[in-house]
Amino acid sequence: MDMEKIVCNCVGVTCGRIKEAVDSGAGTLEEVQEATGAGTVCGACLEEVKALIAHFKAERDTP
Repeated sequence: MDMEKIVCNCVGVTCGRIKEAVDSGAGTLEEVQEATGAGTVCGACLEEVKALIAHFKAERDTP
């Protein structure tokens, strides 16, 4: 996965920034939005942001 890929064009949030937020304890869309601003302007990226949160949470929680 390209961590430099911009997921939220409105605010310029990358996959890596979403991963950092999840790794720091954000576990919900709202928490990631608060930490990164992703999905708070037009909302076009919300489905991708949700998918990334689920992916990074699963990665984080797998021993």
